[in-house]
Amino acid sequence: MAVGPAHFFSFCGQDLDGAKAAVGQDFYPTSRELVDRGASYDYRFDGVVLGALAVGVAHISSGLEIGMPDLEDSYYVNYSASGSMHARHRRRAVEVTPGHGAVYHPVGPVAMTTSDGYGSYAVRVDRRAVNEALEEQLGHPVPPDPELDPHLDLRSGAGRRWDRLVRLLCDEARTTPSVLSHPMIAAPLHDAVVTGLVHATEHRWRDALARPSRCWSWTPVRRAVDVIRDDPALPFTPAGLARLAGASTRTLHDGFRRHLDTTPMAYLRLVRLQRAHAELRLAEPGGTTVAEVAHRSGFSHVSRFSEAYRRVYGRAPSATLRHR
Repeated sequence: MAVGPAHFFSFCGQDLDGAKAAVGQDFYPTSRELVDRGASYDYRFDGVVLGALAVGVAHISSGLEIGMPDLEDSYYVNYSASGSMHARHRRRAVEVTPGHGAVYHPVGPVAMTTSDGYGSYAVRVDRRAVNEALEEQLGHPVPPDPELDPHLDLRSGAGRRWDRLVRLLCDEARTTPSVLSHPMIAAPLHDAVVTGLVHATEHRWRDALARPSRCWSWTPVRRAVDVIRDDPALPFTPAGLARLAGASTRTLHDGFRRHLDTTPMAYLRLVRLQRAHAELRLAEPGGTTVAEVAHRSGFSHVSRFSEAYRRVYGRAPSATLRHR
């Protein structure tokens, strides 16, 4: 799925109606009432909308009763940074505490009761993106709106890795300027969070995802190689390359390992370095800069480009430019 420009949002205030409006605009319409009607209320919410994904981090000073209607077009995940929450969805109850989250299906209203001092991470993923992520990983179609278990364990394995990705995006949402403004960085992170969700949750295809996926044919690898070499500066992601190659993400990864002894993204990085090296060798020193060559070749971070270039070619890109 294409990832457009990142949209950042932030709300901080003591107004329940203002908080409802802010959350409704960037996540979902909600109802909100203080558990203790006489308590003070402070609320902060920061996040980013990125393609099929919205990620935010919030803190609520006093306990709230929160209600949401059917989510309709998205899955929603909420988990604790501090405090706790009791959630009810589709006739099931989930206790949300640090290390444990709740996953809500698009169909069915949600009711939540938070503790005082509740800090949370919130993730919204378009329902179609969840389907596509599962199909890309499995290599075959799945029914629309797969049922994900409402209990999410974030303490180890895939859940812990997914938690780190979500926290990274939330940190970047509060950083100015943010690396999420660069498509070359935002697109892979977007896909990693969406794909990571289907690996972190329990569902009927979990065992299939855990089984190795073999690729004996050269054909999907050749397709991906041709696409990369045609224009390596494009913001490719593992899922995007797999779609273009006509294979699942795991199958293409195995194919690159088997036939080229590398991974699709490592191969992409090498081709970008080769293009940059060729341009630096031919460029006039006063006619371009290392940063311009790096960006044209698909690198967003000049310092990381320089480090990778030095590892491959044994000297800094600026040295190649000076001694053409």
